[in-house]
Amino acid sequence: MDNLMNCPQCGKLFVKYLREQCDMCFREEEQDYDKVYRFLRKSENRKATIVEVSESTEVAESKIIYFIHQGRIRVKGYPNFTYPCDGCQAPINDGRLCEECKARIKSELSLEDLIRRKQEEALPSYHTDDN
Repeated sequence: MDNLMNCPQCGKLFVKYLREQCDMCFREEEQDYDKVYRFLRKSENRKATIVEVSESTEVAESKIIYFIHQGRIRVKGYPNFTYPCDGCQAPINDGRLCEECKARIKSELSLEDLIRRKQEEALPSYHTDDN
């Protein structure tokens, strides 16, 4: 009975096989994805914002962002289509983090690595003679 699970969207009990949600919620999500995908495929919608896409398709902005994070929708070629950075909420149109957040995380990791190396150097070391 390890395969029984409550659907995170609707709470309905279902048998988990390949998906983390029940069939009804999965179908609904696929319909929402299809609406957004079809809307973005039209050339007249190339300059649409996420708000306009959400209003036109009646799909929540959060769900559209979810599709982007899954890699199912790519918005790099849409100049006005931005969504919030996961770090600072700045508008971005590629990835999950803006360049500033990426740089900050990278510098923090470099600093942590430097601190770790300094601590290792400060530890006493012993040399043995292998004769």
